[in-house]
Amino acid sequence: MSKAPSTSNRTTRSFPKVKKLDDGTYKSDCPAGLDLAGLMGTRTFTAANGVYETAVRALGNSVEKYGSMASAMFAELEPNDAAEAMLIAQMTATHVAMTTLIERMSYKTAMDVRESLERSVTRLSRTYLAQMDALKKYRAKAQQTVRVERVNVESGGQAIVGDVSTGGRVEDEK
Repeated sequence: MSKAPSTSNRTTRSFPKVKKLDDGTYKSDCPAGLDLAGLMGTRTFTAANGVYETAVRALGNSVEKYGSMASAMFAELEPNDAAEAMLIAQMTATHVAMTTLIERMSYKTAMDVRESLERSVTRLSRTYLAQMDALKKYRAKAQQTVRVERVNVESGGQAIVGDVSTGGRVEDEK
């Protein structure tokens, strides 16, 4: 059995916890001093709160079980901006939906029901992988580089090494 990675060099971030109230509704309990916009990677509290609230509401009936996990995912994945925060919210909802269906599938005996659940799990799995890929590509956008490994210049040809940009057409002077 492999050991879990050490967390001694990682910073623990605080996040809102979702609690059920006596009237059956849910409330987010934010730790004192929590900067929700900083947690969500947004510039404004309004955007952060909107992404957070929709992430929690997307869980539907699973909010009691997974609401705090949903907000913890923002602390874990550390979004850099609103687009990343929205992707993380979607990924969390997709993960919860997929695992909930897997749980249901484990105790269903009717084959038609199991097959329907299996198709839904497969679709959600593909969606989750696409979301992961989108997040990875979005985060890598600033790191894209083009590297030329080999250039052949034939006799009489020319090669330019460096940044090349094209400008507008210059008319010949007469």
